[in-house]
Amino acid sequence: MPEILIINSAEPGIRAFAEPIEKIILEAGSTSTFIEYASCAHTNLNDYDGIILTGSPQGDDIVEHHATYFEWIKNYEKPVLGICAGHHVTGYLYGSKILRSEEPESGDFEVELVKTDPLFNDLPQKFTVRQMHNDSITLPNDFKLLATSATCKNQLMKHKSKPLYTSQFHPEFYNHQLIRNFIVLCD
Repeated sequence: MPEILIINSAEPGIRAFAEPIEKIILEAGSTSTFIEYASCAHTNLNDYDGIILTGSPQGDDIVEHHATYFEWIKNYEKPVLGICAGHHVTGYLYGSKILRSEEPESGDFEVELVKTDPLFNDLPQKFTVRQMHNDSITLPNDFKLLATSATCKNQLMKHKSKPLYTSQFHPEFYNHQLIRNFIVLCD
């Protein structure tokens, strides 16, 4: 099974979003390594089969600060899944506009898949997700929209030529199958 690198997008020591991801990876029979976002420059990212960028409780306010730590994502060719803050930072690096408090969601919401993709194997076309964001992002030119909701247009996107996915919602809470499918893509 693949080795997944989990990069904590939250401030150092805050692992609330990483721990459920680690558990899902372990239950899927795979292994993971955890690092803080500031360690990206000192880590050989190519040693891993895929990378998951966690959310952050301060996700809406960190984009400009964190972006410099994630510049590598534009040249990385292996699978990446960015969640919430990882979605915002990735979008920002590719030219997204940050929609400050225009599409806030907190709690449980329904998303709808608008394109088929292996990331969605064994998931219904509409499903409930956990949301925790005040800001959202526009769809960058290099990406295609995969999922949307009535409240937030860009729920999940994929780069047009790379296995780079980002999700506004938190699949580590209700949608473990999405993370298991990502692990399969890393194999």
